[in-house]
Amino acid sequence: MDITVLDEREFSRQLKQNNQRAFLKMIENYEKFIAPIMRAQGYKRINQKERTVIFSFGEMTFSRSRWKKDDTIRIPVDEKLGLEPRSRFSQELLYQVTKLANFMPYRKVVSVMEMLKEIYITKNTVQHALDMAGELLAEKEEYDSLSASDWSEDNQDKVRAKKVYIEGDGVWVKQAMPDRKKKSIELSHFVVHTGSKKGKRNILKDKIEVISTRCHKAKDRLMDLLTRHFEITPETVIVTNSDGGKGYSPTDFKDLVSAFKPKEHLHFWDAFHVNQSLKKNLRTFPLELTKQAFKAVKSRDKGLLETVLDTAESLIKSDKKLESFQRFKRQLLKNFKYTDHPESFGLSSKGIGIMESQHRKVTYRMKNRGMYWSEKGADTMSQTILLNHTGELRDLFFGEWRKSYQTIKDQEKDYPGHFQHTQKSDYTLPQNNRSNRKPKYWGALTDERD
Repeated sequence: MDITVLDEREFSRQLKQNNQRAFLKMIENYEKFIAPIMRAQGYKRINQKERTVIFSFGEMTFSRSRWKKDDTIRIPVDEKLGLEPRSRFSQELLYQVTKLANFMPYRKVVSVMEMLKEIYITKNTVQHALDMAGELLAEKEEYDSLSASDWSEDNQDKVRAKKVYIEGDGVWVKQAMPDRKKKSIELSHFVVHTGSKKGKRNILKDKIEVISTRCHKAKDRLMDLLTRHFEITPETVIVTNSDGGKGYSPTDFKDLVSAFKPKEHLHFWDAFHVNQSLKKNLRTFPLELTKQAFKAVKSRDKGLLETVLDTAESLIKSDKKLESFQRFKRQLLKNFKYTDHPESFGLSSKGIGIMESQHRKVTYRMKNRGMYWSEKGADTMSQTILLNHTGELRDLFFGEWRKSYQTIKDQEKDYPGHFQHTQKSDYTLPQNNRSNRKPKYWGALTDERD
């Protein structure tokens, strides 16, 4: 002991050595503890093998016993540590890496792990963690389908509200290997809630979110979650809001809501997008026309709006611009009734038009900064971001559902075909003909390309 200023790096290395000794002592004690139990179960110890694994507390090399009974081989220490066969990484490490990847590029995750924990991984390790997360998401989706009957009959924990709000919109991210038809990937994002309450900032009550690179899959999951979490009765009013784009039209929401038979369905064309569309399409015309168009929407005067649009149309000289403006005009007049104000129906504007703010957690990580994604990579990253945001990401890796899922799969092996009747088919909404396809997560997921 002396008066020299403490070198925290050296002290950290000493702690790491102490951790390693403590870890190896724990393995030794567990081997002594489990040996008589394994023998009592009829197992015989066949050999001792060494293994190196990177845990969340560092890289450890240890030796453990292998036991055999008939054709079954077990390694109790690996089971105790929750290790997958032949994996160099613990589940906790992969979870932490996935969580960090929700906030920063893969190379930054590598740097952070090295600086804060002196754990040396590579960009491929981060990719491996996200690959595993993708596989777990697919398994969780299948588990939810297999266990659907358990929650479809139970209304005790369901939210029963007078009003349920549903909004949907797409987020576009750059594609890593674009084909000729599209250079971007659309993430279909839906949010459901029962209104907003005041805090330091407005908070959406009973909020759930769904996101997918396939719009029809996002709608299927949305239907699942609405059925699971909300008790929609003939007294419930469902309020929907969107920008009216492909997959989010009034008809799309009408088809979705029709499955629940609520008291009333009110749809709104998102005010932000209406205003944005008016400004964009009228910006080259006299300012007075723009003012009159906004006045017509605000005062609910469709005749005035039509006059304004006709006047603007008469001023266009280019055939290409004329065609584009006529599309805008047709859409606006056709959907004019959806531009009404929520207050006209006794609703508050708070809690309506929230998609842009809900997109932010996804766009912050996945857009700009030179990010490019594969479809599978974008799907996995966006879903884990939502799970992380709600505090459910850890459940994806360590939840009780994994044991239940494994039990179901083991029973399927013993009784082939027994569980096939519980498989969920995709909800087929009117005008949407598609095959029932399950997601496939084999192969590497391509993440951002700097």
